[in-house]
Amino acid sequence: MFTQRRIRLLAVTAVVAILLYLHYSGENRSPRNQKFYQSTVAAIEAEKHANVGTAKAGNYLPHTNDKEESDSKPGEEYSYVDNDDDKEQPAIPKAQPRPPPAPPSQPETEQRQAKIPEDSDVEEIPIAGRTTMTVTKDKDSDTAQAASVMEDEESEEEKKQKKQQEEEAKEVKAELNGILKRSPIIIFSKSFCPYSKKAKTVLLDKYTIVPKPFVVELDQHPRGRQLQALLGENTGRRTVPNVLVNGRSIGGGDDIVGLDEHDELATRLKSLGGKWLQDIKRNLVEEGSE
Repeated sequence: MFTQRRIRLLAVTAVVAILLYLHYSGENRSPRNQKFYQSTVAAIEAEKHANVGTAKAGNYLPHTNDKEESDSKPGEEYSYVDNDDDKEQPAIPKAQPRPPPAPPSQPETEQRQAKIPEDSDVEEIPIAGRTTMTVTKDKDSDTAQAASVMEDEESEEEKKQKKQQEEEAKEVKAELNGILKRSPIIIFSKSFCPYSKKAKTVLLDKYTIVPKPFVVELDQHPRGRQLQALLGENTGRRTVPNVLVNGRSIGGGDDIVGLDEHDELATRLKSLGGKWLQDIKRNLVEEGSE
């Protein structure tokens, strides 16, 4: 157990410690002890000393009474008075004339480019839009440019060829339309083909047809190959003979012979020929002719 005297001593010591803490902490929190406050006060004091020194040197604003101030014109400039010189100097100095601008010099990049010959193996490339750096020329780029030029030339040639092919196709179509107008029945044949000979024998010898079927020998026609290709696209039949009635294909040599043997050829031709086919009849076969 602590004695009563020792307890009092401890209590007094604690109270004194608390008071000292509060005192010093209060001084630290005071605005006068803060760094910003002290620096501001020091700056104000320095400015005051500077103004005092200027006044002692003899530069000051002339004193005017209230009446003179009221009579002064608006916009009138004040002036400083120097004790060493009786001349007045304006508070705002007059603008001095600017020296003439120097002639524009050639940019550094252009000077560098002028120094580098075109046939050299190096070139300058821009970096960040301002500076340049000298590097070895990319020969692949020149090759790519040459290749692009060749491609352009080839594309021009391809365009010409395509245009020429389109014109030829138009001419072939016009030729085919002209042939189809010659007769309702057109026989596209080749002079050396035996199947073509069968079809021509049946249609030209065994039957009398008005108007007479028109024969086109593709191997003798100047556009025979193009006509045969166009017939293949339009009718789906790329071989000869190819017999057309009003523009529709009824088959080749074996088909014509088969229709004739079944006695269906005249009926088929009349149904497809319509009013354009005026007459069709089978010729009588003389005895012993077969």
